[in-house]
Amino acid sequence: MPDPTTSSRSPLTRRHFLALGTGAALVSASTGCARANGRPTWSNLRVVDGIDDAVSRATLADAASLLRDAGAVVGPTASAVGPDSLLLTTNASAATTSAWRCASRAPGAYRLLSPPDGPAIVVCGADGEGARNGLYAWLASLGFGFFRDGETLPSLAREATVPPVGDHEVAPAFRWRGDMIWDNYLGPRRFCAAAWDDADWERALLFMARSGLNFLEFYPPMEAVFHRAFPEAVGLDHGAVWGSSAKEAIAQRALARGRELGIQFMYVIAYGALPDAVRALHPDLEWRGGFLCAHQPELRAFTTSVWRELVATFGTDHLYAIRHRGEEGQSYSDPCRSVTKADGFNQAFEVLRTVDPQATPTAWTWAEEIPDLFEALPDQIHAAHIRHGMGGMFDDVGIGREQADGRPDIPAGRVWLSGQFTVFSGADTLLQTAWSDGRSLARDARAATADPTCRGYFQWPEWSDTSPWLSEIIRRLAWDPGGFVQDLALEQFAAARHGPAADAFLAGFRPLLAAGNARVVATPRKRLLVPYFLAPDQLRLLIDTRSGLATMAAGGGRAAVPALFGRDLTDLTTWVALRQAHVLEAAASRAHAAGDAEATRRWLEAAEATWAALGRALASYPELSLVETARRIGTTAALSNRAVDSLWTLGCDFYNGYPLVLSPEAVELVYLEQTRALRRLLSASASPDPLDRPGWFWHDFPDLAWADRVRELPREDAARFEAVMRERFAAALGPASPPAATPTGGPIVAASPSDGDLGTRIGTVEALVGLELPTSSTLADT
Repeated sequence: MPDPTTSSRSPLTRRHFLALGTGAALVSASTGCARANGRPTWSNLRVVDGIDDAVSRATLADAASLLRDAGAVVGPTASAVGPDSLLLTTNASAATTSAWRCASRAPGAYRLLSPPDGPAIVVCGADGEGARNGLYAWLASLGFGFFRDGETLPSLAREATVPPVGDHEVAPAFRWRGDMIWDNYLGPRRFCAAAWDDADWERALLFMARSGLNFLEFYPPMEAVFHRAFPEAVGLDHGAVWGSSAKEAIAQRALARGRELGIQFMYVIAYGALPDAVRALHPDLEWRGGFLCAHQPELRAFTTSVWRELVATFGTDHLYAIRHRGEEGQSYSDPCRSVTKADGFNQAFEVLRTVDPQATPTAWTWAEEIPDLFEALPDQIHAAHIRHGMGGMFDDVGIGREQADGRPDIPAGRVWLSGQFTVFSGADTLLQTAWSDGRSLARDARAATADPTCRGYFQWPEWSDTSPWLSEIIRRLAWDPGGFVQDLALEQFAAARHGPAADAFLAGFRPLLAAGNARVVATPRKRLLVPYFLAPDQLRLLIDTRSGLATMAAGGGRAAVPALFGRDLTDLTTWVALRQAHVLEAAASRAHAAGDAEATRRWLEAAEATWAALGRALASYPELSLVETARRIGTTAALSNRAVDSLWTLGCDFYNGYPLVLSPEAVELVYLEQTRALRRLLSASASPDPLDRPGWFWHDFPDLAWADRVRELPREDAARFEAVMRERFAAALGPASPPAATPTGGPIVAASPSDGDLGTRIGTVEALVGLELPTSSTLADT
């Protein structure tokens, strides 16, 4: 939250703040002290580290690399302040004079100034994190652009002077600002942290630090921890895809790197859930579905030993998210009711305080009876309020939008954090989800920051890096929700990311982003036939977005960084292709009901062509492929003996396909096959409505009658899908080059998006826009 003590000196305007951004690091320098026109140049600016701790050193090292890439000459940091230097400091540093201090005492706040006497530039943080934030904001003001999947650089001519900065301060709206990286599913490496290596983690952590974010809700790998706590248990030396020791080592390196970048980690830990290997050791205890019932003292004892080992293995920042039982009433939750859920939580908190007396625990509001649960919890337990945009989440058919913006229904005075469930399922690895609209997110964030007990704002997705624009929204709202104006933010994002091709990007993205949140969500293997997509306004949205996609593709040659533009173009292509396939299948179903066999055939052929074009586009990106992800896994670390089974069950068939995402393999073996199965069904059926009504889905249709028309498409050949994928996974994981040795030192190069294939991208767009779409008049004829 903004600190009321923030200085009024040269306050940032809304536009200026958004232009500055909040993240990047600095370092530059070399020999020589002469100023050009009274200012240092990019060949002689010296940097003085007035803090000299792990965070300042890591931040400056990152900045040095960025500045070198932009053309500056960068030397070692200096120790003496002079008129040709940049001083990185804090209020508490001896290097800071009273005239340079940041008036705000808010954690993470910073002040930037060019004093008339002294250093050329002073970056002073209220604390060390604030100094980090200020450095990155200063770099952003120079033209560096920081994104979830990469960066853009200005051109810094060595003879050019380093521009002065206007004296201003910025304090973040929320104390805690961050992300959650889910590590439970397997899938394409772009989205799935369970398949990440050091380079993937480096990219994610750099984005957080450069964006002024400071905490990450983190799933620590537990197999090796459990193995040490229960050494007699069998089978815990193998994780999902890697050996448990190898996976643990990757996590340890990610945690160490994040902490030196100023990021703190909130561990997600479960009370009651224990692996089968532990259950096998204690068959006489009472278990329910993998959970040890909480009335037994063994649960406290077991959990104490496990959590002590967790802290000893990974260290701790004293932040925890406790899970107990999971979502009530779901197949994967704890059916044991020997104690109340609140009593189970309180047991967990008591154990945690024993292990870590400094612990700050949180409990999610997700899938809980919020008032009843939190009224029974002690005040020191913070609530992590998870917004998802969907009402009736666990009803047979969820309907409408969820609870009001801002503070949840929890007891007065309880501290809480606002978490944004922006990506609910694998089908949502798209630009539009049930909770992705910047205007909706901003409205909720403004309500949250108005509540003095709200201390945090973070993204809580099941899949990571689904949209660089969505990551940008979260970054901005975590700092200044009151200053967020979507159109302005989008223009600035486009200019920073794509330079001369910004107008092409905007032509493609504006129609879709103006449409707001999605109105229907379903699990991806249970793909639906949604007649609502034939409504006139929905057809117009597809037509306008498809036209914008063509304009965007034509302007890609001017992009500042082709890989970043290609990523955005492919994201928009994916949305257009998926929506187009839905529209064509719905049109075919309507034509079948009207007895028009020719129109039915024509629309289904167009749907198949749409899927085929999308499959070709996705195949040019290895990070979107399930098989290429498996191949990368096989060369990263020692494999688990469960790797093939895990890739199938967690990447393709988890909960009957729940997390299956759009990948070339999914298009080839599932989505395209479902369209072909629809063709066979319609051609063989005399019924005007041969499809079944679906089970669960969520909708926010303007007319409830649309929900009655939703149908479930016939399934693909599940046996063939499994056989083919298991064979491909086994081949990808088979004998190849040995896994890379554990890093022994030196910088890790952050992962970058693939360039893809420009010709394939353009060909896909041409194929999509060349297909006929139904119109209101043609639909009226059927």
